[in-house]
Amino acid sequence: MVNPQFYRILIKMSSKGKSNEPVIDGSESKKLRYETLVGEYYNDIFRYAYWLSKSRQIAEDLAQETFLRAWRALDSLE
Repeated sequence: MVNPQFYRILIKMSSKGKSNEPVIDGSESKKLRYETLVGEYYNDIFRYAYWLSKSRQIAEDLAQETFLRAWRALDSLE
């Protein structure tokens, strides 16, 4: 069963850019978009991974893997 916190993180991630906040456009570099993504969501992802694993090292590994996958898929994300 998936924890409701996971859904809150996904909703937060999917709702970015729908408010008055500026949207990152395609003219910015992939690195800048990635740094923005990590800066915005790392703590939420890490805390959720820590809650699941109860291990700081495993949580760090899970967060790193999450953002590695995000980097690989960054061009397809809007």
